[in-house]
Amino acid sequence: MGILVSARLGVAAIWVGSSSGGRDLFGQFVDVFNDVSKTTPEQKRAAVNVNAITRTLRKEYVRGVLHQEIGYFDSHHPGSVATSISNNADLVHNGLSERLGIAIQAISMLVSSFIIAFTKNWRLTLVTSTSLPVLAVATAATIKLDSGLESKILAIQTEAGTLAEEVLGSIPTIIAYDAGKKMVSKYASYLERAKTYSKKRGPTLGAQYCLDYFVLLSAYALAFWYGVTLVNRGRIASGGTVATVLLCINQGTTALMTLAPSIEEITKAASAARGLLILAKRKSGIDPSSTAGKTITQFLGDIELRKVTFAYPLRPNMKVLDSVDAHFPRGKSTAIVGASGCGKSTIVSLIQRWYDYQTGDLTFDGVSIRHLNLQWLRSQIGLVQQEPTLFNDTIRQNVAYGLRSTSATPMSTEEQQLQIQAACKQANIHDFIESLPQGYDTVVGERGGLISGGQKQRIAIARCIISDPRIMLLDEATAALDPTSEAIIQATLDTVAKNRTTIIIAHKLSTVRKADNILVMQNGKIVEQGPYSALIEKNGIFAGLAAKQTLSMDGAGENIEKVDAIEDCSQERIVVEKTLAEVPSVNEKVFAPSLSSGSDQEESQPHMWQSLQKMMAGHRGLRVWSVVGILTCLAAGAVYPVQAFLFAKMITVFQLEGAQLQSRANFWASMFFVLAVSTLVSYAALGYSFTIAASTIVRYYQASYFSSMLRQDMAWFQEQENPSTVLTSRLATDVQQLNGLFSVTLGFILIVIVDLISSMALSIAIGWKLALVSLFGCLPPIIMAGAGRMKLESYHRARNLLFYEESVRYASEAVGAIKTVASLSLENEVYQRYKRRLSIPVHRSYKNTLFSMILYALADSIYLLAMGLAFWYGGTLVSKGEYSSQQFFIVFTAIISGGQAAGIFFGYTNNITKARSAANRILALQDRKAIINDSAGAPWPDDNAKDSHMIVFDNVSFSYGSRHSAILRSIDLSIRRGQTVALVGSSGSGKSTMIALLERFFDVTGGAIRIQGHVIQNLDVRSYRSKVALVSQETNLYQGTVYENLTLGAAEDVSEVCVIEACKNANIHDYITSLPEGYHTQCGVRGKTFSGGQRQRIAIARALVRDPAILLLDEATSALDSDSERSVQEALKKAAAGRTTVAVAHRLSTVKDSDVIFVLANGQVTEQGDHEALIRYRGIYFAMCQAQGLNS
Repeated sequence: MGILVSARLGVAAIWVGSSSGGRDLFGQFVDVFNDVSKTTPEQKRAAVNVNAITRTLRKEYVRGVLHQEIGYFDSHHPGSVATSISNNADLVHNGLSERLGIAIQAISMLVSSFIIAFTKNWRLTLVTSTSLPVLAVATAATIKLDSGLESKILAIQTEAGTLAEEVLGSIPTIIAYDAGKKMVSKYASYLERAKTYSKKRGPTLGAQYCLDYFVLLSAYALAFWYGVTLVNRGRIASGGTVATVLLCINQGTTALMTLAPSIEEITKAASAARGLLILAKRKSGIDPSSTAGKTITQFLGDIELRKVTFAYPLRPNMKVLDSVDAHFPRGKSTAIVGASGCGKSTIVSLIQRWYDYQTGDLTFDGVSIRHLNLQWLRSQIGLVQQEPTLFNDTIRQNVAYGLRSTSATPMSTEEQQLQIQAACKQANIHDFIESLPQGYDTVVGERGGLISGGQKQRIAIARCIISDPRIMLLDEATAALDPTSEAIIQATLDTVAKNRTTIIIAHKLSTVRKADNILVMQNGKIVEQGPYSALIEKNGIFAGLAAKQTLSMDGAGENIEKVDAIEDCSQERIVVEKTLAEVPSVNEKVFAPSLSSGSDQEESQPHMWQSLQKMMAGHRGLRVWSVVGILTCLAAGAVYPVQAFLFAKMITVFQLEGAQLQSRANFWASMFFVLAVSTLVSYAALGYSFTIAASTIVRYYQASYFSSMLRQDMAWFQEQENPSTVLTSRLATDVQQLNGLFSVTLGFILIVIVDLISSMALSIAIGWKLALVSLFGCLPPIIMAGAGRMKLESYHRARNLLFYEESVRYASEAVGAIKTVASLSLENEVYQRYKRRLSIPVHRSYKNTLFSMILYALADSIYLLAMGLAFWYGGTLVSKGEYSSQQFFIVFTAIISGGQAAGIFFGYTNNITKARSAANRILALQDRKAIINDSAGAPWPDDNAKDSHMIVFDNVSFSYGSRHSAILRSIDLSIRRGQTVALVGSSGSGKSTMIALLERFFDVTGGAIRIQGHVIQNLDVRSYRSKVALVSQETNLYQGTVYENLTLGAAEDVSEVCVIEACKNANIHDYITSLPEGYHTQCGVRGKTFSGGQRQRIAIARALVRDPAILLLDEATSALDSDSERSVQEALKKAAAGRTTVAVAHRLSTVKDSDVIFVLANGQVTEQGDHEALIRYRGIYFAMCQAQGLNS
């Protein structure tokens, strides 16, 4: 369909261009006017259909990404999706909209002008047309060079976008470690590489423009000189024929003026489309959409690994599994335990065929996995991962995704809701959902960010339960749950797992006690196996792991009865850590953003020239290039009125005869050649200066834009319109749109303005009567039509941008959760939903573009009316003897040039409106002050301060916004300097919120937090955070080496000895040194080349490198095995000497040695004391310990 549209567009534009070139010296005004007016429907069709073309490109790109094998994403960051479908698709849209029609029309006008000239006098035209091969070769060479450079620039921009998404998607870590400057510096290094290639485009574009104009104007001079020669020789009857040929060449020059910037846009579009199509056409190594492979009719679920050896593609020389033999009997539960990185999760990955093993075989009911249909296989498997992934959708929809691959027949909404509720009840999440204002229609936010980790985990378990799988894979399925919920969910999973093949991966050994068989892994091999009791009796590796997790209950006495009333959801009364009260329900259309805000903001934006002036003023280093560019624009713009003057002089030369005619012809031909030389110089300088200036200023503001984002407070990132994927998209598209104006396009706009003003001045100076009548007859409607189009496009662009951003957010979110998408076989579902999101702006574009193109047609064609008016009124004045023929020709050609310039100027409205929106967004964010992150205050208090209390919560209350319910209620607690304290409680009780307040991500809404006696708001935020280190539940590593990640938040002068010591304390040094490149090993995309436990230990080492006074641990050891956990706990205990440690934990064995344990419920401290005291109290903490005690 897209090819057919493009073909129709090309034919139409060629026909239009031919018609507009088809006139003699004075003739065919009416025909030309009628023909040119037919340009607009075709250009309208181009613009309308280009939305469909770019939509198809976006869709095919997303389809291609979704169908890649999981191994592809180990080396390609999901953030590149946001950059590609924003930046690349926008470039394609720019190049394929009216720019393509204008370019084809210009080429057609150029060619048809020469064709008409041939019909008038082939001899003269043949000599003149020698310029065409030169033009073709020069244009082809420069386009090829420019296309290569543009492809390299786009590739680098994609890398930069990947880093940006990685950073913006983990903003708490960036803020906590004050790593914004380092990340901006790293981001700027990508931009510097891109700028190097951008500057190389300067000479290329300069050569392209100057050669085009020089060759055509030289051909003009040659045509005139040789035409006069032919007239003197009698080969041409009159000067009228020569004038016709000259006007045709003049039209060719005008065509070039519109063609040059269009070629640049089309070159960019071609490079951008190539980047999208490469991935869209890439063949996946493991294609989930493939229909190949068999299904097993009576599937039992028996799984066997036979001598399986596997290494990840990024590290082919490091075996993760080494000749593993394992049997997972049908209907039985098998647990896999062992140290982090031993290969547990790798087995789960191979069972889902996320990767293909190198040797051995993996069978299901005796059939090799490689012979099975992939979609069928994954529909038989239910997965709950260590890091649960939810989509930015309703709770109902997130659970219903589990039905997508298992429902053979469609079910009614009522039936589906009953199944969803049943699954949620089993997962112990139904009561919490019902307590929310919008119930099951509540949106969970980006990556489930509006609910706590435990709540996310339970929704993910409900999603698994509803799919009713034959095989269940539980990869740390209860890791994020508090003891109360863990006991209930574990009982539920035990019930659900009956008669299913269940594979459990766990570090908490209490969760695998009932497993039929336990496999103990070490260094990629199975070293022990058997039931729990047998392994304990064996007193081997497993028994050692179990002993390290024993939670002593001695303080409770001998005859304490087990507390059955483990207070379930009513005990929690789950206070959502980020309130959901204000989140839109499904009935408000999650994917239909507000339209009024975008259009209102557009109305209040400063004018383009104001923004332009502000940007230039803020970058004074470009003054030299700006002055050079403006001077070249003045020189290049003056070419057209000078050309009009010379043309008139040449026409009147034919009133002479013989030698006098030849003499004057030689003179004016040489003047035209001088004009050609001046264009050679001015356009070369124009292309070079504007490209250099644009590459510098755009890269500067791109880095500044990124820096401005990272400077904002945490609350800004949690606003609905600012998810990380949308911010990444804006970072790419806004800068690209700014570049689309600041580059040579701005130079051509200035040239057009100079042309218009100087043509008007020349025509008025030579013949004011004719000039005023002609100009005021056409300029007002041209300006009104053009201005109307700019306003219309600006309004609709603001509205459509919101929908495009939502589609980008959705696609990026899906790709970011590709393992969840793959395990649920949601590739087609995601693709269809993405299509629906794209259809809204595309369908709106048809009507909008129709009106826009009508206005464009008016602006582009009214000058022809001025030509007719000028010809009629000028003829009247000449006939009355008021004007000479020379005056008439000067005024007439000046009016033609000025009218065309006005039409051309408003052809740039698309560039101007896009750049205006982009510039204003960049400048607005740059001027925005962050309340917390931009605040100043007193430095960190003297460590010798008299106040022995390091941290005091004084009647602290907190809620996320004035209209939201309270998360913390009148918290009073104090922590002495050097103490280690723990915060425990049910999911959503406010533990992580207290950590966030201590990092000063937010300010309290009531009461005060004091640090060594100073109110936290009175301390300089950067000075304070430099003394605080955070290790969160979700660890974040970034592109770069292990060493760079370890020193992320450290001072510049941190020594390598300190880094190595921190790694030894975090029990990760030996593993790092075992890698081929040691500390210089690349972490890969989000650190995915490491296991969860390895990432967490690197994060702990990163915190210790800072040597903090306050250490905040939010589930810091949740992903560690028993050995690593014990080692890290000992290291943290040693590191805690002299510093204050606040730990949040669900695994109570990790906090039982704390000086004080605070038990939270309903946003309040309900119990406090050390482990023994709380056990004796026999309250909530006692019940939680009983739920986890292995030897209770």
